[in-house]
Amino acid sequence: MKKILSAVAALGLVASVAGTASALEFSVAGEYFVEGVYLSSGDGTGLVLNDDDIGNDAYWRHEFKIRPTMKVNDKIVVKSTIYLANEDTNSGGTTRGVWGSQDDTKINDGRNISIQHLYMDYMSPIGTVRVGRTSAWLWQGDFLSDDEHANRLMYYPNFLGDDFGGYIYLQKTTENDGYNSKVDADSDVYGTSAWYKHKDMIVAVGYDYFRDATTAGQVETIHRIKGYYNQDFANVYAEVEFQYELGDIDIDAAADEDIESLGLMTDVGMNMDKLDVGMMFIYGSGDDHPTDTNHDDLGQLGEQFQPYNILTGANTGMMVTDSVDAMDAMTTAGIISLGVHADFAVSDQLSVNSALVYAMAESEQSGWDDEYGWEIDLGMSYELMDNLTYQVDFGYLVTGDFFEGAAGSGLDAEDVYTLTHRLTMEF
Repeated sequence: MKKILSAVAALGLVASVAGTASALEFSVAGEYFVEGVYLSSGDGTGLVLNDDDIGNDAYWRHEFKIRPTMKVNDKIVVKSTIYLANEDTNSGGTTRGVWGSQDDTKINDGRNISIQHLYMDYMSPIGTVRVGRTSAWLWQGDFLSDDEHANRLMYYPNFLGDDFGGYIYLQKTTENDGYNSKVDADSDVYGTSAWYKHKDMIVAVGYDYFRDATTAGQVETIHRIKGYYNQDFANVYAEVEFQYELGDIDIDAAADEDIESLGLMTDVGMNMDKLDVGMMFIYGSGDDHPTDTNHDDLGQLGEQFQPYNILTGANTGMMVTDSVDAMDAMTTAGIISLGVHADFAVSDQLSVNSALVYAMAESEQSGWDDEYGWEIDLGMSYELMDNLTYQVDFGYLVTGDFFEGAAGSGLDAEDVYTLTHRLTMEF
């Protein structure tokens, strides 16, 4: 509680400073949610799909996120993102804001307060310069977007035309030279992106170069090429996102290792007044031989990408890392899935949604079956007032034989279901 009051006091101090200087403008936006979670078969780290004796897992969690913005003048803006009762595992959180697990005196264990973003935008005559700690892997779509955080120097040119945009950046992920030691064992990323936006269409391409020398005796380099397309044609829409990675790990004392992966998502649908129906295809490459020197798996999907309550759910620990880590067996095997989804606006306040999807492993593991199973989702969202929404979601997975593990494991796959309800306040 003392830390919360300290954070509020600090914001109040900044606001008071802003109020005393005519050039300063201060504003705050944010979100608070409380969520109840029920997993029919869980062990505290997500769903367990092959043990009918594990019992259920039920808990509450919450998160309070505030985004203060201080506009110094027409050219300089300072922004930040502050979490109270943080549930983001990427920022070092361990309790995920779960009720009953927080202790306000344990800063390092609970991470109840954390400043994830703190950066300045300077609108220069030739474009915007961003300096500081900001989101690292949020791009155009949600398919592979992770809201991780890193220190960046970014430049957005303003001379590309009204419909064009882009940026270049340098990212310092890990600094050892001149910080922990005098050894050049850093992890850095360099990247660029360009896009065209006109009316109801977005086309974007990007390139990222990773160099990681933080592991002694080896250097990892990766080239990432990515693309995005989104367009509305009257009442028909289409969204496509892909990512291709190619690289290697140069090891001093052993054979070099190759890296290659591919991810693709397409979503097409139609808006018919109050009804929205669509079909989504997901492809994430897996690794046929995870024990050799070729790393072909895409790994997890983006934590922002949650079209299905179980297969890509925040609490299930399957293909996405959000509240809990993604399942290693699935991220190694990859995914191919095809699903249909529908949303219907019953009224201005009430909407209902549903989805049906089949998923399987992209690369069949030795001795494993490749079927993830069938999932059906049902949900509803009710707007209690302009900034207060209540949402309920149910998911049921007819579990495939993949989760029985390798042949001879003696495990039996069990059908599982999840039920979540969330109250969200935005301001």
